[in-house]
Amino acid sequence: MYTLSHWTPATLLEQPRLLLLAALLLVAALIDVYRWRIPNALTFGGALSAFLIGLIEPGSAGQALMTWAAGLALGFGVMLPLYLLRALGAGDVKLMAMAGAFLGAPHAAGAALMVFVTGGVLALLWVLQRRAWATLLTGLAPWRAGAVSLGRMPYGASICIGTLLYVVAFEPQGLQWSRWFVA
Repeated sequence: MYTLSHWTPATLLEQPRLLLLAALLLVAALIDVYRWRIPNALTFGGALSAFLIGLIEPGSAGQALMTWAAGLALGFGVMLPLYLLRALGAGDVKLMAMAGAFLGAPHAAGAALMVFVTGGVLALLWVLQRRAWATLLTGLAPWRAGAVSLGRMPYGASICIGTLLYVVAFEPQGLQWSRWFVA
């Protein structure tokens, strides 16, 4: 059972890595939805921040570098084929790489799978919404409005939702957020 009874602002400082990741993902998603771009300053600055946070957390600098580099490479590598197929934009690839830099390789893989699931759900909702508009504008019955393609979709929203769902739902080792809410 989840409750906020033991929550304090100091609790947020227990996981600064995840707090910053959540903030960066939310900002990127909002910018992507409204401007259809994800700024390089946000993705590169976020990736650098992930490395710097890794340096101040317990453990060696070498371990922080390896975790950061492996997560960055995996996040980038998972999305790169979709960019090459022109299914995603370069900003989406860089955003997933940034998320991977925060999470490390094993968690970046799990988050990427969740991103693909949420991407599919959001794509379905996107098509249904476009179909509803096509029906409204043409006055035809929904089944006669013709095929409505997906077109473009701000995939940064899916990266944000999928990554945060992965962390919250699966609570991978070292990334537990919900323990803050346990009574």
